[in-house]
Amino acid sequence: MIVLKRDIEEVLHKVSQEGGALEVDFGKKRVNVRRVKNTLIVKGGYIINLETKLKDNVCYLLKKEGLIPVAFFDGETGRFYKLMPTADWPTVTIGSVPMHRITRCSPRRDTEGKIRLIRPYGRVLDTCMGLGYTAIMAAYNSKEVYTFEKDKNIYFIARINPLSRELFRLSNIKIKREAVEKGIEKFFSSYFDCIIHDPPTFKISPLLYSTNFYHKLYRVLKKGGRLFHYTPFYGIKRGKDFPARIRAYLKEVGFNVLRVDYNVGGILCQKI
Repeated sequence: MIVLKRDIEEVLHKVSQEGGALEVDFGKKRVNVRRVKNTLIVKGGYIINLETKLKDNVCYLLKKEGLIPVAFFDGETGRFYKLMPTADWPTVTIGSVPMHRITRCSPRRDTEGKIRLIRPYGRVLDTCMGLGYTAIMAAYNSKEVYTFEKDKNIYFIARINPLSRELFRLSNIKIKREAVEKGIEKFFSSYFDCIIHDPPTFKISPLLYSTNFYHKLYRVLKKGGRLFHYTPFYGIKRGKDFPARIRAYLKEVGFNVLRVDYNVGGILCQKI
């Protein structure tokens, strides 16, 4: 079960020794609790120590031994990972960078915007799994969704995130535990009806913003198929037009750029 600081603060206004209900898993579940001095006794044998200092920007995993922050450093990758609550669905951060747009947006609205724009159907390639929200929503109206995740830490966080559960339950989602730039080479040409390319930042994954990788996307996309490419829009006012550079690369490969959507945060293209 995932618990947030705000959920505990909310229940403390209502709970007594007689009991109350604590929302867990981002409102998907309620569990009975009762307060005994400085602890919350959760049905099932879980105990929450109310003297533990919790942070607003961290999600906590409720275990028998108490609350464990879903935040850790991996010496192998040299990166810090965290499952962070937002206004609706949680996001994952690598270093200090959230993998969803959360400024004047939210992970849910971010995902819904991409899906509305590309309207996925048939066989879909979701190049970067992350927490799997895109793959899940794409799977509702698609025959198959293939999604790639090479980072074992992101995969682990997705496994414990309650809002990612459908990622592992929907039979039409195929998860590939490898780098997409390598795995994509195994598909036949013109295999996918549409592609959703929502990579991490350029600093983390520069290869996924290269013409070499765009050629691979072009090869596996059917003629007439659509590509959504996430792009950050920061820095434009300072003369750093990153979207223009991506647009030029996509055109060079052969894509027809249909639309640059500043609200959704990406570029919609078509293979011609």
